[in-house]
Amino acid sequence: MPTLIVAARPRRALTGGALPATDLFDRALLLAATAAGWDAITCDGDALPPAVPEPAVYATTDRATRAAAALDLALLEPPFDLLARVPERFLRRRVHFARFADLSRLAGRAFVKPADPLDKWFDAGLYSDSCDLRTRNRQSPESPVLVSEPVEWSAEYRYFVLNGSAVASSPYLALGRAVWRSAKGEAAPGGRAVAESVCAALGAACPPALVVDVGRIEDRGWAVVEFNPIWSAGLLGARADSVLPALRRATRTRAELTVDEERFDRRTWELLL
Repeated sequence: MPTLIVAARPRRALTGGALPATDLFDRALLLAATAAGWDAITCDGDALPPAVPEPAVYATTDRATRAAAALDLALLEPPFDLLARVPERFLRRRVHFARFADLSRLAGRAFVKPADPLDKWFDAGLYSDSCDLRTRNRQSPESPVLVSEPVEWSAEYRYFVLNGSAVASSPYLALGRAVWRSAKGEAAPGGRAVAESVCAALGAACPPALVVDVGRIEDRGWAVVEFNPIWSAGLLGARADSVLPALRRATRTRAELTVDEERFDRRTWELLL
């Protein structure tokens, strides 16, 4: 029977306020896992058992990678340059994969962000000069970044993709404001088509389970916003029971890991070196 590994058991909201989003996501997944007959454990500092049957990790980056190292797991994630490999018909804007040192040659205003979606070592935003970037007390000329043509997004949606099919989805942002708490139902079908089509176009370049964020660009149409690892992406309003199989597929024991999957395990592999 699979075992869900979450960051912590959800806390009670203080003074009657709303639970933090991460607690809401953990609670939804724990309830879904229990209903499906799964076991569940936490990785919030307590000692983990020496082995966990059929693990499925869902936690913040630091806890997820520590749990993976302790249990000898691989956490599959999209390559940092995957967005720059997307065919233009799914991007509707120019996107380049670069190094931090390359930003000294910025020619005009561009949207720049760290290529690692889980390492926010500077704020993503519009920049016309690399001197305007305020890094968080560290930088390396070789650190990977993504540089994009500036566009206006009218809406964004999140799709949890398993083996090329969007198994769960949620509205995310509308005109830059979070709407997932109040949104009802599935995300837009037009976005779903883009999420599944881009995974089909990229083929083996995609891990078997990942998150694809898709949005509408003003005057251009549907496009891929970014990719994220499924084991740390916000659940938003997606159905937790539909996300569970994708989490399980993104978490592999070393014995399960295939040669083809090894390239999607950069983060946890480096932790073991």
